[in-house]
Amino acid sequence: MPEYLYPGVYVEEIEAQPLPIPGVSTSLDRAALTSIAADFRRTMGAYAPGWTDLNDSDPSVTLIEVFAFLSENLLYRVGEVSERARVPARRAAAALDALAQATEAPGCGALTRPRYFEGKLLDAAALTAEQEYHREKRRLHNRTIFGFGVVSGLGVSVEPAGASGGERVLVEPGYAIDRLGEEIRLPRGVSVAAPSSGDSAFVTLHYWERPCAPTPTLDGTTAASKIEEACVLALKSAVADPAIPLARLTRIEGAWRVDPAFETPKILRA
Repeated sequence: MPEYLYPGVYVEEIEAQPLPIPGVSTSLDRAALTSIAADFRRTMGAYAPGWTDLNDSDPSVTLIEVFAFLSENLLYRVGEVSERARVPARRAAAALDALAQATEAPGCGALTRPRYFEGKLLDAAALTAEQEYHREKRRLHNRTIFGFGVVSGLGVSVEPAGASGGERVLVEPGYAIDRLGEEIRLPRGVSVAAPSSGDSAFVTLHYWERPCAPTPTLDGTTAASKIEEACVLALKSAVADPAIPLARLTRIEGAWRVDPAFETPKILRA
């Protein structure tokens, strides 16, 4: 879980060494796989009556078993998955839902928006679909016209160790767009401790969403009433998409330096 720094900004620091993942089983529950596969078959039968499902050697059965295998693993690990990692999972689920709706109603394209009419039920799913339509349009606009990279600011420097402590990595405020088209804003400068081990590290920035503001619901439970659109500044041994690498740090004679040969992806403005 990223560490809170200030509103809209979180920090992940580099690990001193690779850490094992506790409690992850390598065995599969055959009963769970069978149950999930059966659910897939019923769903595909409802949305696609022509879907073939004649015998165990049928290609469709193989696909269903692959989906069941992946779903069983995801369900098992869901307790270990960080909120940051659940964001692309939610997008994938939304994409699958859109695909199912397109199968049910031929003629709809890949990008659709809700159509309102008298008597239409306006539930949370409909309003979420409306939001996601406008957000995806914005992402598409950013990816197509601008590409990805740093738009402004976000310069990186290293502050030498002083009386107050060890070396610090300083990142200037700025704005960027990642490979997915998400807009990332660092509203003010950040100072984090330099890595305590290793000879190189990347300073990265990525978009992050976090449910917040829990509110009582009608059934007596609570649910997040808002989504905080934030960013996570990280010091990592490698860059994982869609994070944007701001700089590469190298340790020379025991001191961290910004590698001048590293090229930060940037968006050139006219």
